Amino acid sequence: MENGLQNVDINDIETIDVMKDASATAIYGARGSNGVILITTKSGKAGKTEVSYNGFVSFDRLGKKLDLMGVEDYVKYQYEFQLLRGNEDNFSNIFGGDINSGDFYTGAYGRIANEYGNRAGIDWQDEVFGNTGITQNHNVNISGGSEKTKYMLSYNYTGEDGIMDKHGYQKNSIRAKINHELWKGVRFDFSSSLQMTKIDGGGSLGGTLKQTILQPVTGGVKWTNEQLLGSDLADLFSEMYGGDNYDANNPIINNQSITNEKYTRMATVNAGLEIDILKDLTFRTSGSYMWQQVRKDYWDNGNTKTASSNQSPYGYGYRNNSEKFSWQITNTLNYAFNVKEAHRFNVLLGQETWYQESMNLDNEYRKFSDGNFGLNDVSMGTPQTWKSGKSRVGLVSLFGRLSYNYSDRYLFTGTLRADGSSKFARGQQWGYFPSASAAWRISEEGFMKDFDFFQNLKLRVGYGTSGNNNVDNNMYATDYGSGHYGYNGSDYITLVPGTTLGNPKLKWEKTTTTNVGLDISILNSRVNLSVDWYNNESSNLLIKNQIPTSTGYTHQFQNIGSIRNRGVELVLNTTNIRTKDFTWTMDFNIAFNRSKVLDIYGDGETDNFITEYESRMGFKIEKGKPLGQFFGLIYDGIYTTDDFTQNADGGYTLNAGVPYLKGSNRENVKPGDAKYRPTAGEVDADGNPVWGTNDRTVIGNAAPNFTGGWNNTFTYKGFDLTIFMNFVVGNDVFNMSTQRFIGPYLANQNTLEKMKNRFTLIDPSTGKESSDLARLAALNPHQYDGNALWNISGNNKTAISERSSYYLEDGSYLRLNTITLGYTLPKKLVQRAKISNARVYCTLNNIHTFTDYTGYDPEVSASSSALTPGIDNSSYPRSKSWVVGVNLTF
Repeated sequence: MENGLQNVDINDIETIDVMKDASATAIYGARGSNGVILITTKSGKAGKTEVSYNGFVSFDRLGKKLDLMGVEDYVKYQYEFQLLRGNEDNFSNIFGGDINSGDFYTGAYGRIANEYGNRAGIDWQDEVFGNTGITQNHNVNISGGSEKTKYMLSYNYTGEDGIMDKHGYQKNSIRAKINHELWKGVRFDFSSSLQMTKIDGGGSLGGTLKQTILQPVTGGVKWTNEQLLGSDLADLFSEMYGGDNYDANNPIINNQSITNEKYTRMATVNAGLEIDILKDLTFRTSGSYMWQQVRKDYWDNGNTKTASSNQSPYGYGYRNNSEKFSWQITNTLNYAFNVKEAHRFNVLLGQETWYQESMNLDNEYRKFSDGNFGLNDVSMGTPQTWKSGKSRVGLVSLFGRLSYNYSDRYLFTGTLRADGSSKFARGQQWGYFPSASAAWRISEEGFMKDFDFFQNLKLRVGYGTSGNNNVDNNMYATDYGSGHYGYNGSDYITLVPGTTLGNPKLKWEKTTTTNVGLDISILNSRVNLSVDWYNNESSNLLIKNQIPTSTGYTHQFQNIGSIRNRGVELVLNTTNIRTKDFTWTMDFNIAFNRSKVLDIYGDGETDNFITEYESRMGFKIEKGKPLGQFFGLIYDGIYTTDDFTQNADGGYTLNAGVPYLKGSNRENVKPGDAKYRPTAGEVDADGNPVWGTNDRTVIGNAAPNFTGGWNNTFTYKGFDLTIFMNFVVGNDVFNMSTQRFIGPYLANQNTLEKMKNRFTLIDPSTGKESSDLARLAALNPHQYDGNALWNISGNNKTAISERSSYYLEDGSYLRLNTITLGYTLPKKLVQRAKISNARVYCTLNNIHTFTDYTGYDPEVSASSSALTPGIDNSSYPRSKSWVVGVNLTF
């Protein structure tokens, strides 16, 4: 099942096994191509009926706030902004001061310090993300049975109120499981679940976060803080400046005006029958059915800028309905036999059929005559768009596995699976995926008797292939949609091409994996070490690729090139101390992975191509290089006063040999402008170096050098303490939020505190722009520092919006993730209350992150594509949480 962990309550899980190498996942076919997480849910046990309750309450707060300008710095920033654009009257209207007064300029900075130095501002992060989120989880489990029949029934409720208004989550689920021996050699198992969830406020927060960070911290003399908090900021700014293009939306009003809800209902049924045909021959047939219904409701009551742009003063909204069901039937025949006891064989043959059908109906409504009923009465709105769809996909599989074990010393497994997918055209539907693995338990050899400090020494090797058919349905055929055109006052529906061109040559993506591993256990198994080396090569990659618009389409799924991932993983488990009352155990893991593009397009000619993320950052996919290469300009600091020569008329001129933007006027360059490194060697007519799009190069990589985790568990009598940390080292993150917040600055918007280190062109003594290089140098002693930022003159705006290395940050971090302290009450005490076991605990989550990253959190990736990783696009801020819970068994 896809996303299986999300659909099973943690309290219902007995074990979780993670299988990654091809030899272990091959038996699961294409649906296990990205690895398999094998979840075994709890079953009843023979004996008395047992009732358990597990519950917790969590209190969540915003984990980190961005450092923004305070009131005084913000007003000074606005003074510079307006002055450099000749809009002093705008500043005067909002922040005070008589523009006709002689000291308007000369006394500007002193006046700002006096009037705004101690003024309380608005912390928009507190206003928007300032709630204490409360999460509660309750699970009740009833289990028991006899030797022939065992049962389990559980109920779970999860409710979460987010740190932001109108954001939350609710889930109710019930699960039942029964195992019954019908008669000797015939066993039956059945399980089912029903789940209902509601998500409030789902989706991207990019717009909300941008609105939160950029809002003014004070209304100056024009508006009070209360007026700003309760007003449509875009209207206020438009009123002041005469226009409607101000990108200022009140995030509080927007959030209150929008209802965004997602309802999901899902039911699953699984049943299986096992028959022992002979002593060593077992037949099993099993079937499963899954049904899911999803409804997404989005309603804007008309008070947002978006609603206004959709001509909907009384609101607009859309409702998306989707439904899908799937079934699977698996039949296996398993034969296990021994030859002279030492030789143990197991042969498995199987057949599997999987089918899924999906339907969707989407409707959008605008221009509601009355917004009080929302989507509960869509007849008050005008249908704008509507569409529906239906898709079917199936997979037919045959598989076999042979296992051999000689005296637990030599082990071998071979697997062959064939998958036929309806996602490909005839002639391309079948993929064949063999795998084999072997292990040698060296510690069982006779020559190891003298090395008894080894409890286990095992060498493992594996080789296998797996397939991936993760593309949209029917992409081998060209899709069409419906269109409208008017003629003689009538509306006609016609067939029009879709966006994706069909590709009948589309075929399976294949990954070939080779792995070598070593398992070591020493000191009475108190130290256990596993080391694995792997080499994964994926070919015929399934990529949705852009194609020339001359074809009439924009995209086509294609098999493009191949990549390799190679690395080492190490897992260490130790029992450091073990006494009668005290134990200390440790788990540590670390992983090193390196990717490499082996081929592009498969034509042997194309060495690289450039892809983008929202036109804000480029990524270079290059043969022989790793994935995740950021592609842009190298930020080379700012133009310092040393880059210019003072003219006799009081102006200044950019020195010869100093690079500037290609195609621009060198005379317009100012000290403090952003500067980029020319790498292409281009010069102007006078031999001066220039920089531009041709100077974009590889500026960083999103892939870490290594990742890992470290867990320590301590127990003392009834107490237990667990401390978990994880780390990532050596990766770059594109801080798209910073690019938004300090890049395209606008009037009256706030910005990050780091802009206090900007180069200023304004002389505080005169209150006006200075062209005296000596004076500018004195005003900007930090201009040579690496932290110095550009000035905020209008002609600098385009340059600072460039995709560049400035917006890349080191994403390395060490996170103190969780600390849990628990206490198990003495059995003699709790048995008086008919309780067999009782434990109380408290947990701290996301305690502290040691990092140089300036965004909310370095653990981000806004894009789901492997071609564009490492992007922080205003992700929902990670919260800190304090959890109190209890585990009871009756």
